[in-house]
Amino acid sequence: MWIVRMLLILILVVAITWFAMINSSERATVSLGTEALTFYDVPLVLLLFEAFVIGALVWFVVAIFHEVILRRAIRKLRRENADLNKEMEGLRRISLEGIDVEDIKVKEPVITDAPQ
Repeated sequence: MWIVRMLLILILVVAITWFAMINSSERATVSLGTEALTFYDVPLVLLLFEAFVIGALVWFVVAIFHEVILRRAIRKLRRENADLNKEMEGLRRISLEGIDVEDIKVKEPVITDAPQ
């Protein structure tokens, strides 16, 4: 399995390098809203790399928040499970000496005539 993973990573690196080489001479103008934040003749490869890094950072922050939420839910469920296990242990230890057998009503089974 690791061979397939390494082959896919190698193909991805080669494809990214090839794409960067093809577009190495391309230039772009970037405007971030105002004239003061306008950049001229920026290499397209640099813009693509910056977009990738910003996307990775956003993904990382979202993943961290998601992980924290999941861990909090797991902690809550483990506490609930421990409380329920304690309750079940307590119910198992209840003495049955005070219960009269005559007071317990047993339902008679209902027999129906089923076609055979």
